[in-house]
Amino acid sequence: MFAIAIWDKNKNIIFFGRDRFGKKPLYYRITERENIVFASDLRSITAVCNKTLNYSHQAINQYLALGYILNPLTLYDTVYQLEPASYMVISIDGKQKTKKQYWDYSEKFSNKTTKNESEIIEKLNYLLRLSVKRRMVSDVPVGAFLSGGVDSSSIVSFMKEHLNDLHTFSVGFKQKSYNELPKAEKFSKDIKTIHHSLICDMNGKFSFIDDAIDSYDQLFADNSLIPIYEVSKLARKFVTVVLSGDGADEIFAGYSTYKADKFFEYIKYLPKFIKQSVYNACSNDNTNKKLSLKYKAKQFFYGSLHNYKEAHYLWRIFFHPEERIKIMGEVFRALVYDTDPKYLFNQYYDKVNSLGKLDQHLYVDAMTWLTDDILVKTDRASMRNSLEVRCPYLDVDVVEFVASIPENLKLNGLREKYILKKALTGIL
Repeated sequence: MFAIAIWDKNKNIIFFGRDRFGKKPLYYRITERENIVFASDLRSITAVCNKTLNYSHQAINQYLALGYILNPLTLYDTVYQLEPASYMVISIDGKQKTKKQYWDYSEKFSNKTTKNESEIIEKLNYLLRLSVKRRMVSDVPVGAFLSGGVDSSSIVSFMKEHLNDLHTFSVGFKQKSYNELPKAEKFSKDIKTIHHSLICDMNGKFSFIDDAIDSYDQLFADNSLIPIYEVSKLARKFVTVVLSGDGADEIFAGYSTYKADKFFEYIKYLPKFIKQSVYNACSNDNTNKKLSLKYKAKQFFYGSLHNYKEAHYLWRIFFHPEERIKIMGEVFRALVYDTDPKYLFNQYYDKVNSLGKLDQHLYVDAMTWLTDDILVKTDRASMRNSLEVRCPYLDVDVVEFVASIPENLKLNGLREKYILKKALTGIL
């Protein structure tokens, strides 16, 4: 993971580079006077250019739709993010700019492995162990986030092969449907880690929520930013580096949205008025559960009114276009529709339209949801607490091999992360 800026004094050029999935941020702006301003924190640029910055209404439209802003946009209309897996060279006068993609994730899905299931399992185990071992190289104490799920538990299991006194960290809630602490604590006890956990509870105070939100340098609304901030703060009391299970869901098809994509194929022939009626009936959801059945049905049937690409995009949407117009104002009606994030999603889909549908969804999610939500959430919250988080599942050797695995071994029927769970049988 890296963001690099190199000033070449002899050639009067600046070289910028960013890691493959954008784990680390890199913002830049070429000002009206052709000065180049760049930083790893957007607030550093606003400190320099505050008087000449205007909000990007396209970025706000994306935020209201998704809860995050898609690269290369930022909250400000003349400040950009360098895209992941890209490098850029700019002349000192700002007039010449060259940008290239040095690694293309979409290509990795095309050449499917010829290995059989047992050979795939053997190689997965080898690559994951190697990836974890690589990320344990450190001059400072190393621990792990532990939710009790397959992804983090597998990382902890592989770490225990190298480290006896392993510290693990979890956060939970009083509400049962949100709370994963019992699973994490049971696994920790079974595998014998030094476990630390806490309950996220406001107790009528909002200051710790403000602290969590303040970790982010632009609009961001993933509600798990609060627990990731709290668990990062907890971990930093004991270690300086932690390993995380981030990325496994996006490469192995671990979300329920991928099952929704399958259901979509079954009900797409239903008359539109039936799907619309079910959506309307589910629109009032007053439960206090994390993801109630009614909420899932509402999202699913709204998506089912569209094609399979837009349906996948709509499974996770917050505000629909008409709702966004009510928030932003009628004057932005044309902008809301013209800059709808679905068009950027469709560009990614167009790039991989020769792939199977699941691989298409996995690629698009990696380019959007993973890069601009999941990794942003973890990086900003951990860095705010001076904690470094490393992601073994996003090792380049791992992701390239997993992309080559046939779709039916990732989502097997309705079994999520099928091949990963098979590979971890006997380990977990």
